[in-house]
Order: sequence, then C-alpha cells, then structure tokens
Amino acid sequence: MIAAAFTACTDDPGPEPEPVDPTETRTLTFVLPDFIVGEGEAVPGVIKTAWAPGDQIVVHGEYAKDEVVVTLDAGDISADGKTATKTVDGLHPYKREDCASVLYASYPASAVKNLKHCFFYSAFKNVNQQLLAGCNSGDTFSLRNVSALVSFVVKGDYDSFSFTARKDVALSGDLFQVKITDTETNFKQYLENPSTTIMCEDLVADGETVNYLFVPGGFDLPGGYLLRFYKDGEAIMGMKDVDPIVLAAGGELALGDVTDILTPAADDIDPGLATPVDNPESANCYILTEPGLFKFKAVEGNTEEAIKGGDHAEILWESAGNTEEIETRDIIKGVSYDPDGNYMCFQIPNPVKPGNAVIAILDANEVVLWSWHIWIPKTHIVDVAESNFAATGKVMSRNLGALVDATIDAPTPAESFGLLYQWGRKDPFPGFCGDSPVTVAGTPTSAQEGPISVAEGIAHPTMVSFKDSKDWQNSADPSSLWLEASKTVYDPCPPGYQLPTRNKSCLFWSGSNISSAAAFSYSEANKSFSVGHLVFPMAGMISDKDGALSNAYNIVWSGRWDSGTENGYGFNTSEWRNKGNIRSRAGSVRCITLN
Repeated sequence: MIAAAFTACTDDPGPEPEPVDPTETRTLTFVLPDFIVGEGEAVPGVIKTAWAPGDQIVVHGEYAKDEVVVTLDAGDISADGKTATKTVDGLHPYKREDCASVLYASYPASAVKNLKHCFFYSAFKNVNQQLLAGCNSGDTFSLRNVSALVSFVVKGDYDSFSFTARKDVALSGDLFQVKITDTETNFKQYLENPSTTIMCEDLVADGETVNYLFVPGGFDLPGGYLLRFYKDGEAIMGMKDVDPIVLAAGGELALGDVTDILTPAADDIDPGLATPVDNPESANCYILTEPGLFKFKAVEGNTEEAIKGGDHAEILWESAGNTEEIETRDIIKGVSYDPDGNYMCFQIPNPVKPGNAVIAILDANEVVLWSWHIWIPKTHIVDVAESNFAATGKVMSRNLGALVDATIDAPTPAESFGLLYQWGRKDPFPGFCGDSPVTVAGTPTSAQEGPISVAEGIAHPTMVSFKDSKDWQNSADPSSLWLEASKTVYDPCPPGYQLPTRNKSCLFWSGSNISSAAAFSYSEANKSFSVGHLVFPMAGMISDKDGALSNAYNIVWSGRWDSGTENGYGFNTSEWRNKGNIRSRAGSVRCITLN
C-alpha cells in the first residue's frame, strides 16, 4: 500500500509512450513501361515486358526502414502481364505539399540500395540490370525505365568488356540515385564514386548472342565512347565513336555485330586519361622510360603549327635495338590521334620493353602527314661536359636512339649503336647492332633513287632517298633543314637538346686527323672510339650509292652545311676527321643541350 501511494503521488508520470506510426493498407497497381523501338524492330530480349510470379518491388515513403517489399503472385498479374495488382499492408506514405505522390516504387528489389531518408528518391546498386522506378498517382504506379541500353554482337576470344565515355563523362557509380518526381534535366541526381567506365564480366563472344549493357540514367557523350574487349584482364580489341551521342533512359544504342570493325584496343586511347609528356617543348623525338598512357601536341616538330587533315594514327616501326625477334606492339602497345584536342596519344606497355618506335598521323587516304620518334632507353641518359666536342652545352652520353652507353674498355653493347639519319631529315632509320642490322617490326626501310622533295620525305619516313655523291632532296635550301645555332622544324633531337655545332676550336670538329691526339682512343677489339669522356660505337651508315646499310665506317653529323656544296658536315671515322659528307648518306647524331 505504501509503495502504491507513493507512485500515485509522484510528479513524474514515467516515460511517454512511443507514438504509434500509422500505416496504410492499399491495393496497388504496378504498370510496366513501354520500350520504344523503330519500325520493324523487336523489343530487346533483356527488356521486361511482363510481370512474373516472384518479382519483387520495393515501395517506400520517407524512410528506408519503412520500405515494403512487394512479392508478386501469379494471381496478381494481368493476362497480358503488363500490370500487376496487389493489396499491400504496412505502407508509410510521405505526404508533401508540392506533390500529390506519397509512395515511391523501385524494381528489382535486389538492386535497390535505398538511402536512410528516401523521400522521393530511388537509389540502386551498380548492377547490369534493367532498372524501373515510379511514384504513385492514386493507387497506380506507372513505372519508367531509368537506364539506357547498349547492345552488340561480337565474336572472338574475349571474356569481358567495358564501355567508356570519352572526355571524362561519368557513366556509373557504386550507387545511382534518381529523383522520379522531377524534370528530365534533374532526374539523374547522384553517382557515388563516379566512373567514366562500366566493366562487365558477363560477355558471350560467339558471334550470335546479343550482349547488353544497362547504363544508369542514360548519357550525354559529347566526345563519344570506347568499347573494349578483354581476355584475362588485358584489353585485346576495341572500337570507338568520337561523334557526340545522347541516349535518354529507356533508349537503346544498338551497335549490331562489331566483330569486323574492331581494332587493337590500345589504339582507342582516351586522351582524358593520358598524361602529357614531361616537357612543355614540342619536338620530333620524345624520351619515355615508364609504362602508361601518354600524349603530346600534334604539331610540326619543334613548332606550334598544328597538323591539318589528320584522320588516324599508326605505329610505323619498332625495334629493340638488337637482332632478337620482336613483335608489333612490343615497344608501343597502341597509338591514337585525338583531333578534338589535337593530341597524339600512345601507350607504353607494362613491363616496359626498351627500344625505338616511329609513330605517325595519316590522312584518310593513308598518307603520312607527320611522324615522331619515341625513344625508350634501357639505362639513364647522362649529359657530359666535354670541351673536345662542344664549346657550349653538354653532350648526350650516347647516340640518338641508343638504348645504353658504350664504354671504351669493354665490348660495345649491341643496343649502343643508335639510329641513323640522313642530313636534314627528322626521321630515323634502324641501323646496326654489331655487324648485323637490327630486327624491325612493322614497315621496313625501303630505298629509292632520288632526289625527292622534303614533302615526299615527310610522307615517306621509312624510305631512304639515295643519290651517289648528291643530296637526298631537291626542293629546299639546306639551311632550312638543320642548323647549328637553334632548332629547326626538322631537328631530330628530343626536347632540351639540339644538333651539335661544328666548332673548329673543339678537337672533334677541328678538321685535323685526330687519331694521334691525346684525347682520342680507338679500340679495334671493342669496335668503338672515344674523344675525351665521350665514347662512340662504330655504328655504320646508310650508303649514298644504293641506300643500303654499310659498316665500312660511320658518320657523326653536325648541324653545319656550307653554301654551294652538296655536303653536310660530320665526323668521318674512315679518316678520323671532321669533313664534308654526302647528305644522302645516313649517319649517327649525338645531341647537345640547348644553348
């Protein structure tokens, strides 16, 4: 009795009972949307055109904890399967003044990833499925497609594929959220961890089965797309469309059979994912040492003049600087031309294979408009201060295109010879390693009796124009080709370097026979000679008589020429002196740092 009296008299009535959250029971109808196809076309087989027993739809109000999963039974579905009607308990309508809808539906339930506060949103996991959402009008939900569809057929040894938006447009994410009561422009609300690429492991590449990819929310791709096919995680083949394309949710991009239009996937480089080469200067040669996607401005050599009329890019040739067998795309995995940004893009594989390659932009008629040398050395290039060679600037420790340095007291490495250049031309030719020509993949060097024009030389970077005791070209003043004092458009050296100057105050260029000079050393056994700290392998040349490789002696070119002669100047190792040389011969280049 005392305890009871005490309780009755207290001012604290105890905790308030939790309010009862009223629920509603409604008989709801769910209507599947139409899928619009062209005249004579069939609705894609992956599109849901009829409800089936066991289909599950999520219906929610304001909170995810209040959502109801509606499971359809056979008796709920109309004869044509288009609608399903079911009485649903436990509904929590979300009433708002600005909209008559109070309930929101999402299908399939297995793909739903509702937020804590759902409000009028539907959110889905990252799945390759048809996604439907809708809000109620009375007791009816007219669902709508919230994904676009990409379809294709392909045949090949592939196990997966990807769809990538060019120009860094986000396509998908871990979570996709739509506002189903809003306008079309505000419909696609949010992507969690957005990505420009959708990967899909579910691929059938038998040439008959149609493959489908659902893209949440549709897309607006001003730069087009890339479609790539993979085997064991490596991109093998692909295709790209650089034209703008807009595809709304509920639409289909039907690509048909793409088998015959695929190209090596590495040639579909997205310039938005490529890294600019690590130098602001333009050049005819770029040095790279790491794997990855790279790009540089497609301009004429050492200028800012953009290449005009470009259609596509190609790898012309590759060499590992030795006689070992080499396959196409061992050095450069892929190359592409981006006309919008005016970029040359290329891919160096991982692991890196040291070597040299020449890549080019071609027009629609397969004519080379310009080409560039990609140099991937095996060891670090050192700049040497050597007054016997250069009065100003430092000198590269190896020939242009060499993969390693030569040393005077050891056998000359096969990869130390470097590439060969006709005086005044920007493009290299593969040379020797030891007594044998290097192995080349791609377009081999050809020889044609010249002379030819400079423009023809640009259009045929793998062709040697030979002319006994004459120049390789007949259309330009030689002073417009190579120079000593500055870089011309045709200077073959990489950024930060230029052709050497023939300065007679330097032993190398003095004109005297230097074979007895204290700074000179020659090793017959090692096939190399040195001047001061610089070592030169006996790299051979290309003959002016027939355009063939010759290892009788070699030339090291300078940027010098003399008016009124047919000669460029080089260090001629048949006489160990600097002298005039026939410009249709091809010799080595040893670059110096820019003055």
